[in-house]
Amino acid sequence: MVDILLATYNGERYLKEMLDSLLGQTYHEFHIYARDDRSTDGTPAILDGFCRAYPDKITVLRDGRRKGSARDNFFSLLSNARSKYIMFADQDDIWMPDKVESTLSVLREAERKQNGAPLLVHSDLTVVDEEDRILHSSMFALQKLDPERRRLNQLLSQNNITGCTVMINRALADIIRPNEGALMHDWWIGLVAAAFGGILIAPNRIHYRQHQTNEVGAKDVKSVSYVKGKLSDTGQIKKSIQKTYRQAAAFLDAYDDMLNDEQKEMICAFAGLDRYGIWKRMRILSKYKLYKSGLYRKIGQIIYG
Repeated sequence: MVDILLATYNGERYLKEMLDSLLGQTYHEFHIYARDDRSTDGTPAILDGFCRAYPDKITVLRDGRRKGSARDNFFSLLSNARSKYIMFADQDDIWMPDKVESTLSVLREAERKQNGAPLLVHSDLTVVDEEDRILHSSMFALQKLDPERRRLNQLLSQNNITGCTVMINRALADIIRPNEGALMHDWWIGLVAAAFGGILIAPNRIHYRQHQTNEVGAKDVKSVSYVKGKLSDTGQIKKSIQKTYRQAAAFLDAYDDMLNDEQKEMICAFAGLDRYGIWKRMRILSKYKLYKSGLYRKIGQIIYG
């Protein structure tokens, strides 16, 4: 059985299409657990309607509390998931009919080779507009992300995992410790998988809808407007980098009892980078191979970190 965790907030515009794509999966052994974060639009009514129509497929979890972020909404859902496999769904995307089946196939094959290991599978995404017209065939290419960067040192500095593509197994779910220091749920879960298990890539079987209210969004990092925007606010670059240091410190604290000495040394070095000048920062980044991908990102780490 696969638990599909759906976090919603004011998502009425695209939610029905999203739910239809989940219910149209070729693999049928799944159950959708939805949690709405006190939406002020028609989202709760849509969820209730689907719940009545498909009671064997959809359960709405209700606790009446406002979490305030997708991260905390998903962590709340995760605490209620009990199945062997777990996926994460955003309210505005479209899943291809074989997304669950193809992702599960990759994970099960890996489990046969790595019996008992905590595992995470994720994929690239096709970026579409509000009307599901393709804008970019590859989010990885659009954002110049390398999916082969799967090691802990690489993920500490830069996330390449998008939550709505993720499937994890029970071995990984059982060791996830939600933390206020996590920047996003997918990044945090990726760190756990990199530290204690493995990360694999599945075929791209999702349309990621780009619109004005995306919490994160797909940005073309090669565009002139993106580069100009970054250079016009170098203070924000510094803040973003420092957030990764704080997340690393939180991860070290949360998993102190599970990390080995080598991992602790590396994480501690990364978390403390803002205490050093450029030259020492460069030495530490090089020693532990903590650089982000791409020349400009590396330069940003060195100068503004």
